[in-house]
Amino acid sequence: MKKIRVALADDHPLVLAAVSDLLHKTGKYEVVAAVTTPSALVQQLADDPRIDVVITDYFMEGDETFGDGIRLVTYLIRHFPRVQVLVLTMMSNPMIVAALYDIGVRSVLLKRHDMSELLSALENVRLGRIHHPPSLVPNEFHSSPLRSMADGLSSLTPKEYEVLRHFVRGESMMQIAANLKRSVKTVSAQKISAIRKLNLDSDQALVAFCLESGEFQ
Repeated sequence: MKKIRVALADDHPLVLAAVSDLLHKTGKYEVVAAVTTPSALVQQLADDPRIDVVITDYFMEGDETFGDGIRLVTYLIRHFPRVQVLVLTMMSNPMIVAALYDIGVRSVLLKRHDMSELLSALENVRLGRIHHPPSLVPNEFHSSPLRSMADGLSSLTPKEYEVLRHFVRGESMMQIAANLKRSVKTVSAQKISAIRKLNLDSDQALVAFCLESGEFQ
């Protein structure tokens, strides 16, 4: 059987090594690229039209050309429509997950869960199916602090979430506006809206919440 050609993108080398090893052991997949930046991923796809599947992280910092998150995934799907895109991430915000499926991602998988779920996702993608892992369910959080935090994150729109993701990196409103291609007024309003939804009262409290949630790391 012809092996499925896979490109991996993650800014953590250990993740790349673990996924590469997992796929290699199946004998079904050929990892043709393992890159650490969005630009390197886009270049690889442009250079190799035979790539079948991309498995990419959601958060990859420091790439002004293609960015990461929704911006990067949207670019991949628009410019490389024959490639099946899977997102492997720490992020579990349900609105963001839903947005990823809406734009054409074949599966969203959480890094903190059993990596064998990735093989199930790839098999479903091979069969032309969209894969929804059981790990991404509303009842995943059991303790009340985690549930409250998850509920707060769930209330954010995808655009508000993206603003917070850049904000917690230490970017100014001007930098966030430039990276997300929005006006400073718009991103400022989206940050304020997020603070209100999360019942916080300052930028410092917002940063602490984001870091504690683990969603933005």
